[in-house]
Amino acid sequence: MEKEFIMAVDSGTQSVRAIVYDKQGNELAVARAPHEPYFSLKPGWAEQKPADHWNKFCEVTRKVTNSKKFDPEKIAGLGITTQRGNVIPVDKEGNPLRNCIIWLDQRYTEDPPPVSTKIKLLFGLLGKSEVIKLVQRNSYFSWINKYEPEIYAKTHKFCLVSSWFVKKLTDKFHDSASMFVGYWPLESKKFDWFGIDGILDVFGIKREQLPKLFKPNEVLGYVTKEASEETGLPVGLPVVVGAGDKQSESLGTGSITPNIGTISFGTAASMGVVSKKYIEDGKLGFFTWCAPIPDAWILECFIYRGFWMARWFLQEMGKREIDEAEKRNIAPEEVLDEIIRDIPPGSLGLMLQPHWTPHPSLKYSKGSLIGFASAHTRAHIYRAILEGIVFELKRLGDRVQQKTGVRLSEIRVGGGGSKSDVAVQIAADIFSLPVKRMNTYETCALGAAIDTAVATGIFGDFETAVNSMVHVGQEFLPDSEKSRIYGELFKDVYLKTFNALTPLYKRSTEITGYTEN
Repeated sequence: MEKEFIMAVDSGTQSVRAIVYDKQGNELAVARAPHEPYFSLKPGWAEQKPADHWNKFCEVTRKVTNSKKFDPEKIAGLGITTQRGNVIPVDKEGNPLRNCIIWLDQRYTEDPPPVSTKIKLLFGLLGKSEVIKLVQRNSYFSWINKYEPEIYAKTHKFCLVSSWFVKKLTDKFHDSASMFVGYWPLESKKFDWFGIDGILDVFGIKREQLPKLFKPNEVLGYVTKEASEETGLPVGLPVVVGAGDKQSESLGTGSITPNIGTISFGTAASMGVVSKKYIEDGKLGFFTWCAPIPDAWILECFIYRGFWMARWFLQEMGKREIDEAEKRNIAPEEVLDEIIRDIPPGSLGLMLQPHWTPHPSLKYSKGSLIGFASAHTRAHIYRAILEGIVFELKRLGDRVQQKTGVRLSEIRVGGGGSKSDVAVQIAADIFSLPVKRMNTYETCALGAAIDTAVATGIFGDFETAVNSMVHVGQEFLPDSEKSRIYGELFKDVYLKTFNALTPLYKRSTEITGYTEN
């Protein structure tokens, strides 16, 4: 029997979806389920329940498998992508020992233990002495070891959500190297864990506590009988983890060459560029992660709270738009698009710095909105939020282009915020580049499906898979006059705002004692 379909599961921070694709990238069946909201047991913390992740995973896979829209026996493989930068400590059977600490969590370790002189010298020779303190302070493993030692002692493996899913599905502690970002001891250049145990000590983790790594086009295992009973998936189905959600989104937009940038208008807004050459940025303007294709890397810059700010605006100031949307049975963002569409570039002088959570390269960064006048309304504030997000992505994206030496020729967009025509047009005008939106908003799941299609042999290479499965829906061209205005605002106002306000941000922190750093 020919295996002609691919199932992809995308488990994000807010929801999970399972989608079945054919070889042309058409969605044959779709099921979605919301996750329980993350919760904060203490200020700055962010956790979710692993059981909720698995229960919702099983819910959506059962729904699509039972949809009768395709033959489940013709599924070639299951592709998985999930939120990144999380941690679930588990015992030998894979049972979680505590809640999942997710990427939004800001906890840190005070007075971490000293590292060996050898490691200090090594990091010093590499010019990265400060990295030791940064990693020790922010590593979730170090935090668990110091503040929850009884849990650390019982931990057989530290998993991502994806690693835990693979364990539940295949009974293997396996994962893709392209899933790991942030404070995990991954040597991205080699798609493997660091080989020196002393470096692992800096992260606060033991080698035996790490899952086995694979490349994004490799099968990690096969669905067991027990997992089949829970998920509805066929026994023996190959399981593939391609990459983390942001990298997967890049693949799902077809961005596999360094001249194409991918913007993700998600909870965290990001911009990524794929490079066949390993490039680092010592100033932390971008991070270098393993790409969703083997032997390549994605240079990724991000805003922690990107389109989160759009939801923040709705929650705090958008009751009118929410009520209007309910009456018309449309999304509140559609109402907001209508009221900001005719506001000129620059929002009549309002300028936003989108650092509601500090950026690593800007030590004292905070959010700010300057330039108010009597003519401004809530609509101007909302447009300034969108413009501020894109201005920051341009600042960071310019750094990527400077390091690669390759100029972008186009941008492709994904994420929930890409549903906004106004947001996408703002991106085209600020970058002064054509911006292409795909024919699906589920580009993250599509990327996981492409990885799976290659891993299971449906396609022989990624270029063929992308050409078959990725399709542009709409192209937004820059308006030359608006690009000129945005260019001046970017150079003469946006880039200078942070430096001008930094002393005030710093002093404000000293006086109030409040910081998320």
